[in-house]
Amino acid sequence: MVKFCMLKVKNSILSKELLESLSKKKKIIPSKFHYDYQGSKYFEKITQTKEYYISRIEKSILEKISKKINFIFGKKLTFVEFGSGSIEKIGILINKNVKNYVPLDISFDFIKKSSKKLLKSFPNLKIIPKYCDYIKYIKLPKNISNTKIGFFLGSSIGNFYNGEEKKFLKNAKKTLGKNNFLFVGTDLIKNVKILEKAYNDKKKFTEKFNLNLLNVINKNFKIKVKLKDFYYICSYNDKKKCMENFIVSKKNLLFKIKNKKIHFKVNEKIQTEISNKFTILKFKRIIKATGWKLKKYWIDSKKYYAVFLLES
Repeated sequence: MVKFCMLKVKNSILSKELLESLSKKKKIIPSKFHYDYQGSKYFEKITQTKEYYISRIEKSILEKISKKINFIFGKKLTFVEFGSGSIEKIGILINKNVKNYVPLDISFDFIKKSSKKLLKSFPNLKIIPKYCDYIKYIKLPKNISNTKIGFFLGSSIGNFYNGEEKKFLKNAKKTLGKNNFLFVGTDLIKNVKILEKAYNDKKKFTEKFNLNLLNVINKNFKIKVKLKDFYYICSYNDKKKCMENFIVSKKNLLFKIKNKKIHFKVNEKIQTEISNKFTILKFKRIIKATGWKLKKYWIDSKKYYAVFLLES
């Protein structure tokens, strides 16, 4: 059964946040705005490219974890996935002991479609999707089993600016409650060439994914920014240990949004995403700083990627 429990995101709040991002001298758009329906579809395609190693490695780690889920947690479990997206990964972990699945996502259409698809594979699973800004504290339904296991996968923890990942982890801890758990996928520091290829695939899905943000802007503000007036670039910032993605304006552009003038200068960079890379030690420090306890972590043989299990 799919029971939609809609904690709706107010469009006015999201529009205000997006407008504030566009109004700044240094324009930075939070990564959550990527994930409208089309953006979610593009990202799904990115994860299937040869260059994007993250999904393949994480999947192999999750397959190992799936064999130990029952041993670690026991019965009557509720899975809560922050930024649920594709069902492929969570499908690896669901078994007969999982009674409820609560996917949290900002894309209503995508979460609806993926929930119905998951139900076909697990007809006895109670699915309660929540359309919400999952980065904030979310009040979960009361009538779900006691042991809650959260998931924040795909190295999404690396997409926060200015230490905002700590705020997310604190909010997730509050959302899940005491004596519960959270799996977090983290991409580790590695050879720059491997990283640059992963964020600039030959099929150009990453480029389309980033340029699609202009469609999100158009929909939110009823304007007509042309995608052809921008191009996509990415580079590794060695000082900050992160990949940085930008769309760049090819010419001077001026738009009026809610009586406010938004100016894109020629060659102006608009930062569309950041992908922070971690060391095991750095992420352990983040865990400690946010009040979680580290229970265990798994790492692949090449030391490209790690999945951490945290306990509240």
